[in-house]
Amino acid sequence: NAGKSTLLAVLSAARPKIANYPFTTLVPNLGVCEMDFRTTVFADVPGLLEGAHEGHGLGHAFLRHISRCRVLLHLLDGTSPDPIGDYKAIQLELELFNPALLDKPQVIAYNKIDLPDSGDYWEFVREYLVDEEGVDPQRLFPVSAVTGRGVREVVGAVRRVLDELGPAEVAPETNALNLTSVPRRFAPEARIDKFEIEPDPQQLPGGSRLFYIRGEAVERFAQMTNWDYYEAVKRFQRVLEVSGINAALREAGCKAGDTVSLGDVGEFVYNDEQSEAATYGAWLQDMEARGRNRQGGSKWPTPR
Repeated sequence: NAGKSTLLAVLSAARPKIANYPFTTLVPNLGVCEMDFRTTVFADVPGLLEGAHEGHGLGHAFLRHISRCRVLLHLLDGTSPDPIGDYKAIQLELELFNPALLDKPQVIAYNKIDLPDSGDYWEFVREYLVDEEGVDPQRLFPVSAVTGRGVREVVGAVRRVLDELGPAEVAPETNALNLTSVPRRFAPEARIDKFEIEPDPQQLPGGSRLFYIRGEAVERFAQMTNWDYYEAVKRFQRVLEVSGINAALREAGCKAGDTVSLGDVGEFVYNDEQSEAATYGAWLQDMEARGRNRQGGSKWPTPR
């Protein structure tokens, strides 16, 4: 609940799921920050549980994603009862998973500085991290992901570190020897109605649940859908209905407000109301939340 997804949404046009409870992020999200005629890619990875290096929670799989990042932006929750303890716990998990991760440069952002419970302790936390943990004060910032305070400074610090590191060394590699055809991203026989809903959905805070759907064809279809077009969203809804996914979700006990995750592609909030009015309203609400302009020929149908 440190505010990683909120910060990513402020930095970029990404639209990660944001909620007021811990471990909202269930899959990694990428966002491209465009500022001062330069772009920088940020990855929001799921929060780590203590014991993530042993496979607890979702963190173990995504510690490998952290390994591919050149700079780590460590976001501290200023409203936590013990932000210093949180910092030490994350550092320990990184070290236990792979000691080389601690060698990666870090920029630390102390978030929620706009709240009294956070702002009152900023100076104490800053002094401790600098004096006791050896944190470079030039890489330590108070921020508010909600108001945008300090965000530009954080981006600037990350870019300065990247400049110091220089261009990344990319080792050429290939496994294309003896290939006689262009590989497909999924099996040719994959069908849209071939999918699997994992049993025992995960319970989320607030009473809702998380359902996982696995299916090569439907995941590929979701990847190719442009969510800024109302027509594309309608088509995706029809595919869910015709393929039997909606019926399978209802049979599995999925209800309105539950979250459905399509493999590693993304997630959406399930709504059992499938009318055009409901689809259009949900799409319009999503577009406004992301600050996107309408595209395509979407017009609200008027009675004739």
